Amino acid sequence: MANYFKNQGAAITTAGLIVYTCPDTGSAGTDEAIIHSMIVSNIDGTSSANVDIKARATSSDTYYYVAKEVPVPAGSSLVIPKPVNLEATVDVHMTASANGDLETVLGILEIRP
Repeated sequence: MANYFKNQGAAITTAGLIVYTCPDTGSAGTDEAIIHSMIVSNIDGTSSANVDIKARATSSDTYYYVAKEVPVPAGSSLVIPKPVNLEATVDVHMTASANGDLETVLGILEIRP
């Protein structure tokens, strides 16, 4: 078993994007990841923006909200400190209410057999 700590960052858009997908290294889908923290920063100096954060359900095409329409005031950050556990190929998706305002960094532990 090997553990890998990593950070994953992205600029969040109004179209939404998959910020992180738990890898599948070919070990029969046994890879796992724990997102220890999610930080969403508003880099705009004047405008607030909202963020939606969703995680895909285990072995499903259904997303469930971690946060919905949460405002991130200009020049501040939203911190989601609770872990989100992911199985192989499961992902986290984020959408912003304004382009160019929000960026995110995820603190992740990947666990591979």
